[in-house]
Amino acid sequence: MSAIQPSIVPGPPLISQPAPGYFRTRRILKNLRRFQNLIRHKERWASDIPLTCPIEELIPPDIQMPERMGYLNREILKAMNVVWRGVNFAGVPTGVTRKRWDGIEQKDVERHYDVILDYFRLPRDTRPHDAYEAVMSVLEQAIGVYESRLKQAKWDFVNPVVWLAHLVRLPITVMERAGLMSHDKSAEIVLGGYGKFMKVAMSAILVLIALRLGVKLPWKEVFAKLVELFAK
Repeated sequence: MSAIQPSIVPGPPLISQPAPGYFRTRRILKNLRRFQNLIRHKERWASDIPLTCPIEELIPPDIQMPERMGYLNREILKAMNVVWRGVNFAGVPTGVTRKRWDGIEQKDVERHYDVILDYFRLPRDTRPHDAYEAVMSVLEQAIGVYESRLKQAKWDFVNPVVWLAHLVRLPITVMERAGLMSHDKSAEIVLGGYGKFMKVAMSAILVLIALRLGVKLPWKEVFAKLVELFAK
């Protein structure tokens, strides 16, 4: 049993982000695989070297052997936050717990780490391969999620329901870009307003359909209903 154990999975966010499209999924996959190869070349465990790409694909040709390790470390540091966001968006937990016996307190003491953001701080004192396995496990899970998503994203190009969903979500996307969804309280207020907007929009669509079909409408009741929707 590994000394590094997965931590508890956090709860879902207030607002779920839509699944990434085809081109964004390809970008995320490229970042994850590059990060994985950087770590494989840095740690050089014999069992995984055949799985990685040639180091020449990661390092410029003018960087010689003595400087290569420093270059790998810098590239890992630069990619950390980008990879962490991609892994967490896939729903793969990145937190782990490491138990260590405390001789003074005479009990196991737990320390919490993030296998991506704390990669250079992961404990490697007695079983260094455990830290490497924890990182690779998280990356492989995330890669599997995005490989599956990439297949589905190809069909989304011709799925009218997906295009309609993007259209319906457009106001929320605009408000996210404006920074109005950065806090739970402000997000609740914005979503309340969006709910009213959608009710009015659907009512307007139904009215237009009725007019197109030549249906006579009780206009007083219609306007009263719209006023009621705005007042709520």
